[in-house]
Amino acid sequence: MKHPSVAASALALLMLVGCAQKPGPEAGFKDQGALPYVQAHGLKVDVQLPTAFVGASTVIDSKAALKAASSSQNLLRNSGNTAGLAGLLVASLINTQVGSGSLQRDAEKTALNDSLPMADLLAGVPLQERLQQRYQQASQVAGLKQGEGQVTARLLIEPKLMLGPDRSSFVLINQVQVQDIAGSALYRMRIEVVSQPIRRCGSQCIDDGNLELAKVTAVLDECIDESMRVLATDLMQPTPPAAAQETLRYVLDGQRVVERGYQLANNGGYWRYRNLYGAVKSVPVPFEDALTHVQLQKVYGQ
Repeated sequence: MKHPSVAASALALLMLVGCAQKPGPEAGFKDQGALPYVQAHGLKVDVQLPTAFVGASTVIDSKAALKAASSSQNLLRNSGNTAGLAGLLVASLINTQVGSGSLQRDAEKTALNDSLPMADLLAGVPLQERLQQRYQQASQVAGLKQGEGQVTARLLIEPKLMLGPDRSSFVLINQVQVQDIAGSALYRMRIEVVSQPIRRCGSQCIDDGNLELAKVTAVLDECIDESMRVLATDLMQPTPPAAAQETLRYVLDGQRVVERGYQLANNGGYWRYRNLYGAVKSVPVPFEDALTHVQLQKVYGQ
């Protein structure tokens, strides 16, 4: 082997990168005893706010991605002339620096910068206290029994606000757990609610790119309300049979979304479904060829 030190260093770096990868989200589940426990003892809301409440989705330009992919193919093709495995590893490292890896880093940096205006806007709000109060109020309005005394269920909510690709709306991502008095999880789910537009209506109602605190908090409140409605409904809804799986299609912010899952009953201006990874999603746009209320009742055996 001509370059043992190069190959060893490259392999070590690649192993470190692999170890640094984040684990996937935990799959959602619902214990059959979750609803009876909440109905018997009620629940108390516990909101745990992350250090960075506001984030933004990363966006990579499709043309740049194709160019990076083409460069990667050329690197791999030419690597055959440089010491076999060592050449492949070095080519992979170079691609991480100047190809798709570089695009990903740039996209993450841009997303961080794009999230700053929203983060700064909400910095003057006592978020922990406000969100604790709003989630508790919303859970009560949604029909979830409130706990009193020592023996109650704990509704643990870890919320995060993620700006969409066009930055004109966001997704309120709630990691939700219902725990019994011993701390055992009876229900765990990721509940995502896509917001209505948050941008200020400027001159002649043209988006001027600015944010108003009153509008943002009003939209956020509605997403919290919908999140708790989804939770209450999902706790009471029977688990969908495997035969009920379908392909959900809808257009959101000009982008066509296609995902396998289970349609749930819609509410007002929101259409809901559970995807195959155990997350429940609520979007403010209708599905194409959506099942009717009667069809959904037949699917769930009601």
